[in-house]
Amino acid sequence: MSTNAPSYDFHQPRPTAYPASRAWEAVSAAVALLTDITLDAFEAEFRVLNTGLAPINVPVWPHLSDLQPSSESQPFSYLSLALEVRLSGTVPAQASGVGWVELYGSAEREDTIITLKPGEWVRVKAKVKLHTWPTKPIEAQLRGDFWFHDNVFKPQTGGAFTEAVNVYPNHTLFPAVAIHFSPTHHATQESAPQKS
Repeated sequence: MSTNAPSYDFHQPRPTAYPASRAWEAVSAAVALLTDITLDAFEAEFRVLNTGLAPINVPVWPHLSDLQPSSESQPFSYLSLALEVRLSGTVPAQASGVGWVELYGSAEREDTIITLKPGEWVRVKAKVKLHTWPTKPIEAQLRGDFWFHDNVFKPQTGGAFTEAVNVYPNHTLFPAVAIHFSPTHHATQESAPQKS
């Protein structure tokens, strides 16, 4: 597994720490960020929490290619969880950006999926890079979000398509974290001359 691949660890319930949902199946994704960010990939920490009333299966494998069958003509099913950071400007308020990392799992590989009981959560650490971003330095907030799909890859003559179904539409939102964003690269900032 690559050193840049997402890593995770599992945590038992802490009933008073997080809000609960009345939904039977509900998930939340909180993001923790410790430094200002630039256009470079940054270390993000996500907490994926089961806020519902039923156990959920969460994919934790970083590489979809490891789950594909040996034959390209063979269909296969897999879960995918995209952990997302949404940047929203506070000054100016209309600025925005988004980045994400994806995890995968298959019923054929038990080590690629974990089950979270209600109240249990998993922490995922990953390098994330913004795919869209503001063009000027801003004060902003980052909020964690996700999309969770049950996928079936279906090869066909002359091509293929993937059928994706949203698995857990119920969200619990957590507070955003305040950051400063600069649309530069870290190396550029370090090499810039200091003003006296």
